[in-house]
Amino acid sequence: MSLSLISYLLDLTWEINWWTVVWWGGMLVALFHIPSVLLRRETRPMAALAWVLCLIALPVLGVILWWMIGRTRLERRKRRWARSKKVVTDSLADVRQAIELPDDSAHTRINDGGSHFASDDALYLRQEEGVFPPTEGNRVEIFSSGQDAFNAFERAIREATDHVHFQFYIWQRDDMGRRFRDLLTEKAKEGVEVRVLYDAVGGAPVKRGFMDPLIEAGAKVESFLPVVLFERQLRVNFRNHRKIIVVDGKTGFTGGVNIGDEYCDWLDLAFRLDGPVVLQLQEVFAEDWYFATGEDLASTRYFVGTEAVQKALEETSEREDDADDIEQGRVAESVTARIIASGPDNPESAIQNVFFMAITGASRRIYITTPYFVPDQAMLMAIKTAAMRGVDVRLLTPGTSDIPIAQAAGRSYYAELLAAGVRIYEYHEERVLHAKSVVVDDVWSIIGSANMDIRSFLLNFEANAVLRDRELNSTLAELFETHLERSTEMRLQDFEKRPLKHRLVESTARLFSPLL
Repeated sequence: MSLSLISYLLDLTWEINWWTVVWWGGMLVALFHIPSVLLRRETRPMAALAWVLCLIALPVLGVILWWMIGRTRLERRKRRWARSKKVVTDSLADVRQAIELPDDSAHTRINDGGSHFASDDALYLRQEEGVFPPTEGNRVEIFSSGQDAFNAFERAIREATDHVHFQFYIWQRDDMGRRFRDLLTEKAKEGVEVRVLYDAVGGAPVKRGFMDPLIEAGAKVESFLPVVLFERQLRVNFRNHRKIIVVDGKTGFTGGVNIGDEYCDWLDLAFRLDGPVVLQLQEVFAEDWYFATGEDLASTRYFVGTEAVQKALEETSEREDDADDIEQGRVAESVTARIIASGPDNPESAIQNVFFMAITGASRRIYITTPYFVPDQAMLMAIKTAAMRGVDVRLLTPGTSDIPIAQAAGRSYYAELLAAGVRIYEYHEERVLHAKSVVVDDVWSIIGSANMDIRSFLLNFEANAVLRDRELNSTLAELFETHLERSTEMRLQDFEKRPLKHRLVESTARLFSPLL
């Protein structure tokens, strides 16, 4: 045997031994982390199982992922979130004594007769769980594309005279991103007080120097939960997915649209709010802003009171260009509305609870639109049993997704949903489906930033609105049905014939769905 061959075999043996040591070392560390997984996921056994399998199958990578995104019980940070809410809430109590603001402790009974969900008792959750009381007499305008939403954002910001609060999950470093940066810079130079809050991960493209012109103009710019690599606990898994604009404390926007060129042609939903519900949106922003900066916004400058909001609403309703929008169903007036805000700072997910009550309380129809469908077992059972008791349940998801593993996990639920009587559609046009809405019976609608997935329920900070109005409900239902014309309906007999490799991928993705 030649010396070169012996040398090669020795090198190969060393490499094998080295990787064996690394693998076994990683396995020991992974096994050491399993008790932590079981303790931190004791109320979510499927999530615990998924993490244990991840640690065993990919010991080194699994440990890294656990420390980056798995350790969600940040008690110290939760206490800080709770303190932020308490400061804003206590300060607002003083503001309410100075001017007329809606009393968050007053839960008005709303009875629509037909739907169990229409009773306010079915929607009642304590405010500390993220549910504000219903407010009446609001004006709501719907935008079904990113471009329409951007134009509406710009019009409202240009009309600002006192302040603009601007909060988004994703802000791209492109033409649209510069358009809003420059617009806000212009308003700041005019003397309007501008505050910008973006998520540290979703808004990462605008971190380095992009916001300098805005800051130099006097605006206050902050990121939410920056990720620090060598912190004791990484925070990459907690993201602020909310999209909120408040102008002068009287006009608000929320929905699912992010800031960037790619979102212009996306099929999405955003809406403008005028009326007392805007004060609730302002409170959500104020809580996030206090957490990020320590600045308390609870003052009569930002919470202007119901009288000022009502006057602004009347002026908005008198605009000449409203007539066509009202006729087309894009604008609804006298809407009962409330904001639902949830996040990892609450032990219960208010948005998940409201989704659950909407589905279990519906009597006629449930139309669900979501770009990511990864339900937990309770939500899955609620959807199935609603269909089994005769409710017309329809689910619309994208035909192609920017997160393939999430789409694969979602498809793994199709067979049992179809068997229960749920009608499932996949949108197949070139436009990306990013809208998030739930249409319930003939009166109620839920729209906002939350997807119907575990991440939105438990890990993200989200903001949705629950809206009570027949015309608005009808408009959203018609929009849903229009999207179905460009979609493919899934059939159980055809779906069960899909290739084995697709079924394996979907089953594997579902196994890890609690991690998505």
